Amino acid sequence: MQFIEKAVELRGSQVINGKTYKKVVWRRRLMALATFLTLISIILFVIAIVLPAWSIIDFINTSYDHIHVQLGVWGEWRTVNMSAETAEWIPHFPAPSDRFHRLAGADLKHYYRAQAAFCIISLVLMACNNGLALYTFQHHRYMYKRLVACFHVVIAMCIVVTIEILLNSVNEWNMEVAMRSIRSDWDYSASQKTGTPVYIAWTVVFIYAFAAFCFANASHKQKGSRAATAEFEIEDRPVHIGR
Repeated sequence: MQFIEKAVELRGSQVINGKTYKKVVWRRRLMALATFLTLISIILFVIAIVLPAWSIIDFINTSYDHIHVQLGVWGEWRTVNMSAETAEWIPHFPAPSDRFHRLAGADLKHYYRAQAAFCIISLVLMACNNGLALYTFQHHRYMYKRLVACFHVVIAMCIVVTIEILLNSVNEWNMEVAMRSIRSDWDYSASQKTGTPVYIAWTVVFIYAFAAFCFANASHKQKGSRAATAEFEIEDRPVHIGR
């Protein structure tokens, strides 16, 4: 509670400009809310990448079996004729299984590796940037907030790239396995449905976009008599680096 009063509400600080002080306090409250939401987003994104049903595809193969696929980041669940006994986990790594001609595309493994890489990059940036966000509540220099805002945007973009790569990887599946491929205008995406993890991931994207706005909005430089408090005025002074 003392941390919130000191870091967010700026209690005990030497106020220079009352009008600016009120604006800064509200901006810092938004920063605190955004930081809390981004911490929750880490948990949400971990849940999303663990769940397999990012994309759900149903098709008929050349043996006239109904194939139900739940596609995730690390692999897929394949079910034949909707029977729980036939459910099989097919991992994406180190490479898609050679037992399924549908996964025989030469470029498909690169899609899977790319989506996993962007997931890991996103999680690392989330952890590091939330630490930097907490740092800005103790050190008020405007550049720290702008750096946090930029990283929030990068994280949101990484998650969007993950979503797009995963959903478009279906286009690399071998068409000859599906019975309906005899129709030239049909592909797997025709029966593709978006799963819950994608909506969770998009929620995380919007949260990080909101957080980026909050930190960018709070990154105004505090100068002279227009500064909210003495601490802001001191930390936002120009830094001259000599030889």
